[in-house]
Amino acid sequence: MTYTDPHATEPPREVVVRKEGGATGWFVAGAVAIVAVVAIAFMLTVGARTPDQDQIAQAQEQGRAAGVIEGAQTGAAQATVVAQQATRDAAAAADSARRSTEATAASAAQAAHDAAANAPLSRDDTLAPSADPNIRTPSAETQPQPVN
Repeated sequence: MTYTDPHATEPPREVVVRKEGGATGWFVAGAVAIVAVVAIAFMLTVGARTPDQDQIAQAQEQGRAAGVIEGAQTGAAQATVVAQQATRDAAAAADSARRSTEATAASAAQAAHDAAANAPLSRDDTLAPSADPNIRTPSAETQPQPVN
């Protein structure tokens, strides 16, 4: 730890100021002034020219052409979005129709299975008794009578 006496006076300091002659500042200022004069002269000569009517008409045509192209690009982009949406809608409708058809087919198959399970079997397992022309139902006279 260093101890410094707060009542002690500091030794005098010597400040030396050097003055050197130089033209660097004047040289830079002169160069900036020359560049400014050249820039002003250039702006005055270029700015004095006005476009003729042909140049104005050509610029207008270029602007119109650019507008037409931008409009076509915007229309194409919108048509693409609409087509993509239509594709998604058609795919969803086709999927819904497929699911509906599958459900209907499953229901019809179940109904056919239930009808086949509940139908009485015919004698020869191919035709129902009422449809077989070779089978004759016994008449009431030939049927045996129950005995009491």
